[in-house]
Amino acid sequence: MRFEQLRYLEAAVRTGSFRQAARELGVSQPTITNQIQRLEEDLGVVLMFRGSRGATPTEAAERMLPHVTAAIRAEDMLRQEASAMETLKVGNVRLVTVATGSSVLLPPVIRQMHDQHPNIRFDVNEGGSESVLQGVARGTYDIGLAVRIEALEQPDEYDQLQVIELLTGRLVLCVPDAHPLSQSEDFQFSDLDDEPLVFMGQGSILRTAMEKLMEGFEARVVYTAHNAETAQHMVRAGVGISIANSLALSTRSGDGVTLIPINEPWARTKLVAVLRKDEHRSPVVQTLLRLIKKNAEAHSGARPSPML
Repeated sequence: MRFEQLRYLEAAVRTGSFRQAARELGVSQPTITNQIQRLEEDLGVVLMFRGSRGATPTEAAERMLPHVTAAIRAEDMLRQEASAMETLKVGNVRLVTVATGSSVLLPPVIRQMHDQHPNIRFDVNEGGSESVLQGVARGTYDIGLAVRIEALEQPDEYDQLQVIELLTGRLVLCVPDAHPLSQSEDFQFSDLDDEPLVFMGQGSILRTAMEKLMEGFEARVVYTAHNAETAQHMVRAGVGISIANSLALSTRSGDGVTLIPINEPWARTKLVAVLRKDEHRSPVVQTLLRLIKKNAEAHSGARPSPML
């Protein structure tokens, strides 16, 4: 068994394709196929079903995947420690983030990492909070940036993770300036009964929050957006009203959208960094985490409230 074979298996399972795994790892497809076959022979189990629709992992592969991922990460950290020693000469870091993290914190963080440590390789992906937590808990990523909303029951993955609070905000109701609610300083959720709503897409924590808050009322969804900016454009155009996380908003009241803060303890939102509790942090991960926290502190002190 070789580490390369484990990497080939992990990529094939994750992508569901020998071809895509080969492209990602920079090797030929026959290399992927042959090495996984040799791994199967070595272990004495079938790991992948081959078919016209791609590569499908067997139950054995699914059960082994967490151990495969852990072995890959252990090798990565060993190589980084050996190469970096006292300074960050080389390394690799895998980061997954919600869109709020991408727009609010990551641009200066990644620029600073590139400037200070040009040989560090970044693998950054974006997704909903649910996929962020799952990816870090499984060991696919080193660090995740997710959103927590007090109103919601926290996923089980948090039990496996260290959580570092970075920024705080709150849920806000977003209505067109001409909407009757724009003159209201407070509202009841019953006021939204049968109102046209702009919902966020599945997998978004805001979608989960909106569904929970609208329980018992008629939710008339007229548009499903997949990012906060699109939702704000729809509200501004009068398509419907929406609920947003103040941390994700670049707009303020008066830009065609009136923002009404939901002044309840359960409406607080937090942008958090998550890491596995049981894992040694490589020098690269420690450096990235320090930069994230430093930029969060600077952003918190410099950013005016979007409700002004």
